[in-house]
Order: sequence, then C-alpha cells, then structure tokens
Amino acid sequence: MSNPFISVLDLMDNDPSGVSLKPIQDELLTMNTRIRKQMDAGLEPANMVKAQAVYSAIQAAQSILQKI
Repeated sequence: MSNPFISVLDLMDNDPSGVSLKPIQDELLTMNTRIRKQMDAGLEPANMVKAQAVYSAIQAAQSILQKI
C-alpha cells in the first residue's frame, strides 16, 4: 500500500471481494505473532502492560476485519 492511512472502508468500496484486505490481515498476523513471542519470552512489568495493550489492539483489528 502506498498510503498507510487508507481507510478499510475505502478499500472495500473499491474492492467488494475483499482481496485488498489480505495484506492487512497478513500484517496483523505477523504483528500478533511477534508481540506474543515477546510476551511469552518475558518482559519487564511496565513493558508487559504496553505489550498487552498492543496485543489487545491487534486482536481487535483482526476481529473487525473478519466482520467486514
């Protein structure tokens, strides 16, 4: 994607099949895997709180994309 700030709804308007969402889904999966590995390896308490917030945000984004 050339513009990282394109709305998912704009993507869907131009691609009703949802093919354009695949790269976003793949990136979220990669992010999810990375943050989970860091959390499983252990983090300092302050960093764990931040990582949990990021992990929750990634999961929320994945959930939203599944509903579109």
